[in-house]
Amino acid sequence: MKLKSLTFVLCTFCIAAVSGTKAAQAASLSVIADGLDNPRNIGFAPDGSLYVTESGRGGDGKDGRCITSPSAQYIPLCAGDTGSIIKITPDGKKETVVSNLASLALTPSGEQAGGPADIKFDSQGNAYYLAGFAGDPTKRDTVLKSPSLAQLYKLDLNTKSLTSLADFGKYEASNNPDGTDVITNPYALAIKGDIGYVVDGGGNTIYSVGLDGSGIKNVATLPDKLIPPDKLQFPTLPEGIVDPTGGAPLPPGYTKAPNGLPVSNQSVPTGIAIAPDGSLTVSEYTYFPYPEGEARIFKVSDDLSSIETIADGFTQLTGVAYDPEGNLYALQHINNAEWKEIQQGGIITGDISGSLIKIAPDGTREIVWNGDGLEAASGITYGPDGNLYISNRARLAKTGQVIKIDPRAAKVPEPNSAMGLMAAGALGVASMLKHKYGKGLAKAEIN
Repeated sequence: MKLKSLTFVLCTFCIAAVSGTKAAQAASLSVIADGLDNPRNIGFAPDGSLYVTESGRGGDGKDGRCITSPSAQYIPLCAGDTGSIIKITPDGKKETVVSNLASLALTPSGEQAGGPADIKFDSQGNAYYLAGFAGDPTKRDTVLKSPSLAQLYKLDLNTKSLTSLADFGKYEASNNPDGTDVITNPYALAIKGDIGYVVDGGGNTIYSVGLDGSGIKNVATLPDKLIPPDKLQFPTLPEGIVDPTGGAPLPPGYTKAPNGLPVSNQSVPTGIAIAPDGSLTVSEYTYFPYPEGEARIFKVSDDLSSIETIADGFTQLTGVAYDPEGNLYALQHINNAEWKEIQQGGIITGDISGSLIKIAPDGTREIVWNGDGLEAASGITYGPDGNLYISNRARLAKTGQVIKIDPRAAKVPEPNSAMGLMAAGALGVASMLKHKYGKGLAKAEIN
């Protein structure tokens, strides 16, 4: 189904910034890498070096390697070999470890790329590289000529060789686990023992993969969040638009909002971490129109047989991480629904500030950082030095960053309820990272 061309009229209403923000900013933020193309997830190697995946900026489209974006219907996604993996050593030196990796991004802006998505190391020091995608996997090998996308690899850092461990594109195309539209975007990776766990924001799924080469072991679908369409806030459509879908049938599981825009209710998982008890912690982005205060954090058993909500009331989360004391840090991409603050193609029309929220083992929440340099972030990890490392401006080409936040300084206490969270400052994040009929973030690019 293709949406008719829309020029969204952005709402001028924005949720107020968190009161007491300046007090929260007693914590420190510093930039350790700048000028990156769509930086995504990050991981520390045993030697203390920080590895960063750059999803790249796609291609220029001149070779015809383009498809329709799931999130920006009339801006093409074009493929190119512009993705990379960089290393930042403990003394601050930056070097490119692997270059010319497949990338897919909105053209010509290079925004919202799908490509290098994550890198993590196991207890033996072996590196594993996750390639995202953000689109219809049936066109990956043919139209895009980029078969290396949407896969998990073992990476030999000496030879730069890649050994495929799982092909999520082929799995989605053949099985479509969530039963809706066929879209895949492997977004983040966590490792426990000899098993890799991957969340797919396009397929709304979580996978377990044998790192010994035994392939995909289990897959589970994250639960939908059913909100009546008339309770959601949508962009104002241009005058005269009656049916924004152009009369095309809706995919399975979709409904129509009062203004005709399609709504999916899909989870769109984007972050994953191993919890202190050995279970998996998964964060979600939510579906278009990215309802503020509706994103959840899940506890998932390591065999993927059990999924339960352990925290709610957030807005478009893009990462989770734990510290040694068992505190959970949740990363919000933007503090308001994305369509209010940034247009597809990287045109910033409002405030793209994000937030970092600490959740103590007893459930108490604190805002560690709000705005003031934290913008459109995606990807977070806890460093051996006690700092949190985050990919900042993670959906933009040329201006992406890696930042460091010290969470141990003064913080602003946050109400524990969802309403308190909302009042505390619109802890939200969005991005039409995939609104193929409203699909939510990861299915598109931020992804």
